[in-house]
Amino acid sequence: MKKTPAAVALSAAAIAALTTMTAPASEATVVTPVTLSSPGSFSNFTVGCAYEARVRVNDGSNMIRLVEGREGSRQARTVARTIPAADKGIFVWRPTEPGRRVLRAVQTTRGRSIYSRPIVVTVSPGLVGCFSV
Repeated sequence: MKKTPAAVALSAAAIAALTTMTAPASEATVVTPVTLSSPGSFSNFTVGCAYEARVRVNDGSNMIRLVEGREGSRQARTVARTIPAADKGIFVWRPTEPGRRVLRAVQTTRGRSIYSRPIVVTVSPGLVGCFSV
Protein backbone atom coordinates (compact mmCIF):
# COMPACT_ATOMS: atom_id res chain seq x y z
CA MET A 1 0.00 0.00 0.00
CA LYS A 2 1.34 3.35 -1.05
CA LYS A 3 1.22 6.14 1.50
CA THR A 4 0.38 9.68 0.41
CA PRO A 5 2.02 12.45 2.41
CA ALA A 6 -0.47 14.48 4.49
CA ALA A 7 0.54 17.75 2.76
CA VAL A 8 -0.32 16.36 -0.69
CA ALA A 9 -3.68 14.98 0.53
CA LEU A 10 -4.52 18.31 2.14
CA SER A 11 -3.64 20.21 -1.02
CA ALA A 12 -5.91 18.01 -3.13
CA ALA A 13 -8.77 18.52 -0.63
CA ALA A 14 -8.17 22.28 -0.53
CA ILE A 15 -8.19 22.47 -4.35
CA ALA A 16 -11.44 20.47 -4.52
CA ALA A 17 -13.03 22.77 -1.91
CA LEU A 18 -11.90 25.92 -3.73
CA THR A 19 -13.19 24.64 -7.05
CA THR A 20 -16.55 23.81 -5.50
CA MET A 21 -16.87 27.19 -3.81
CA THR A 22 -15.99 29.28 -6.87
CA ALA A 23 -17.99 27.37 -9.49
CA PRO A 24 -21.30 29.15 -10.20
CA ALA A 25 -24.52 27.28 -9.57
CA SER A 26 -26.13 26.04 -12.78
CA GLU A 27 -29.42 27.79 -11.99
CA ALA A 28 -27.79 31.15 -11.14
CA THR A 29 -28.99 34.02 -13.29
CA VAL A 30 -28.69 37.77 -13.37
CA VAL A 31 -32.17 39.33 -13.11
CA THR A 32 -32.74 42.96 -14.06
CA PRO A 33 -36.30 44.31 -13.95
CA VAL A 34 -37.72 46.04 -17.01
CA THR A 35 -39.61 49.30 -16.38
CA LEU A 36 -42.11 51.20 -18.48
CA SER A 37 -41.23 54.88 -18.51
CA SER A 38 -44.08 56.04 -20.76
CA PRO A 39 -47.09 56.06 -20.83
CA GLY A 40 -47.63 56.74 -17.13
CA SER A 41 -50.16 55.09 -14.86
CA PHE A 42 -53.78 56.24 -15.09
CA SER A 43 -53.24 57.86 -18.49
CA ASN A 44 -56.13 58.14 -20.93
CA PHE A 45 -55.80 56.82 -24.50
CA THR A 46 -58.07 56.42 -27.54
CA VAL A 47 -58.93 53.21 -29.43
CA GLY A 48 -57.06 52.94 -32.74
CA CYS A 49 -54.51 55.69 -32.09
CA ALA A 50 -50.78 54.95 -32.04
CA TYR A 51 -48.89 55.62 -28.79
CA GLU A 52 -45.24 55.26 -27.88
CA ALA A 53 -44.31 53.09 -24.92
CA ARG A 54 -40.69 53.19 -23.77
CA VAL A 55 -38.85 50.61 -21.77
CA ARG A 56 -35.42 50.62 -20.10
CA VAL A 57 -33.48 47.37 -19.89
CA ASN A 58 -30.12 46.18 -18.72
CA ASP A 59 -29.83 43.52 -21.43
CA GLY A 60 -29.94 45.09 -24.88
CA SER A 61 -29.47 41.81 -26.74
CA ASN A 62 -32.85 40.13 -26.12
CA MET A 63 -36.23 41.00 -27.63
CA ILE A 64 -38.77 42.76 -25.41
CA ARG A 65 -42.52 42.26 -25.66
CA LEU A 66 -45.24 44.67 -24.59
CA VAL A 67 -48.18 42.74 -23.16
CA GLU A 68 -51.70 44.06 -22.55
CA GLY A 69 -54.32 42.58 -20.25
CA ARG A 70 -57.52 43.52 -18.50
CA GLU A 71 -57.32 44.81 -14.96
CA GLY A 72 -57.76 41.94 -12.51
CA SER A 73 -57.06 39.22 -15.11
CA ARG A 74 -53.97 37.03 -15.30
CA GLN A 75 -54.25 36.68 -19.07
CA ALA A 76 -52.35 39.02 -21.34
CA ARG A 77 -51.58 39.17 -25.02
CA THR A 78 -48.51 40.48 -26.80
CA VAL A 79 -49.33 43.76 -28.54
CA ALA A 80 -45.85 44.85 -29.67
CA ARG A 81 -42.28 43.54 -29.91
CA THR A 82 -38.97 45.32 -30.23
CA ILE A 83 -35.26 44.71 -29.99
CA PRO A 84 -33.77 47.35 -27.70
CA ALA A 85 -31.20 49.84 -28.89
CA ALA A 86 -28.56 49.99 -26.14
CA ASP A 87 -30.56 50.21 -22.90
CA LYS A 88 -34.02 51.18 -24.17
CA GLY A 89 -36.76 49.82 -26.36
CA ILE A 90 -39.55 51.78 -28.02
CA PHE A 91 -42.91 50.19 -28.85
CA VAL A 92 -45.85 51.46 -30.86
CA TRP A 93 -49.04 50.50 -29.04
CA ARG A 94 -52.51 50.75 -30.64
CA PRO A 95 -55.31 49.95 -28.20
CA THR A 96 -58.10 47.98 -29.88
CA GLU A 97 -60.87 48.04 -27.24
CA PRO A 98 -62.10 50.62 -24.72
CA GLY A 99 -61.74 50.01 -21.00
CA ARG A 100 -59.01 49.81 -18.36
CA ARG A 101 -55.89 47.98 -19.46
CA VAL A 102 -52.74 46.81 -17.73
CA LEU A 103 -49.51 47.17 -19.72
CA ARG A 104 -46.25 45.40 -18.87
CA ALA A 105 -42.98 44.80 -20.65
CA VAL A 106 -41.46 41.33 -20.57
CA GLN A 107 -37.99 40.19 -21.56
CA THR A 108 -36.71 36.64 -21.53
CA THR A 109 -33.17 36.48 -20.20
CA ARG A 110 -31.33 33.20 -19.53
CA GLY A 111 -34.55 31.23 -19.79
CA ARG A 112 -36.51 33.39 -17.33
CA SER A 113 -39.22 35.93 -18.15
CA ILE A 114 -38.58 39.25 -16.41
CA TYR A 115 -41.65 41.52 -16.12
CA SER A 116 -41.82 45.25 -15.51
CA ARG A 117 -44.10 46.77 -12.94
CA PRO A 118 -47.60 46.98 -14.42
CA ILE A 119 -49.14 50.31 -15.40
CA VAL A 120 -52.90 50.83 -15.61
CA VAL A 121 -54.31 52.93 -18.45
CA THR A 122 -57.82 53.88 -19.55
CA VAL A 123 -58.76 53.48 -23.21
CA SER A 124 -61.66 55.61 -24.54
CA PRO A 125 -63.92 54.64 -27.49
CA GLY A 126 -62.33 57.11 -29.91
CA LEU A 127 -65.09 59.59 -30.61
CA VAL A 128 -62.76 62.58 -30.83
CA GLY A 129 -59.93 61.14 -32.98
CA CYS A 130 -56.20 60.82 -32.61
CA PHE A 131 -54.00 63.75 -31.67
CA SER A 132 -50.26 64.00 -31.33
CA VAL A 133 -48.81 66.03 -28.55
